[in-house]
Amino acid sequence: MKLNHEVVRNILLTVEESLSYNQKVDVQDLAKFPLLENYDINDVKYTVRKLHEAGFLNISVSGTKLMEWVEVESLTYHGHEFLDNIRESGIWAETKKLASKIGGGSVSILAEIASSVIKSKLGLS
Repeated sequence: MKLNHEVVRNILLTVEESLSYNQKVDVQDLAKFPLLENYDINDVKYTVRKLHEAGFLNISVSGTKLMEWVEVESLTYHGHEFLDNIRESGIWAETKKLASKIGGGSVSILAEIASSVIKSKLGLS
């Protein structure tokens, strides 16, 4: 399955905006939020797992392989850091444009590109 970078950004934005401290949301319910409702539920589920693996989301998993529940708990520090770098739509557009020159990139590469774009705009690179 391919990782959709728009779903990555929209999940991070939704979790930050919609969850309060110590609140959890089931992935099925997360997928109903406005920024995610137009994506296939499998894209949302897959992306939540990948964001957890990348260290950007805290999640809890319960049940069995046949009947599994995944709840999103919060953004991690690295999740906040990455989101802060891609929040602004102009930075995000430039990040995606640069990533497309190499045919895409991992979430960690996107984070590096976004950081470079910001540093460039600030005259730090």
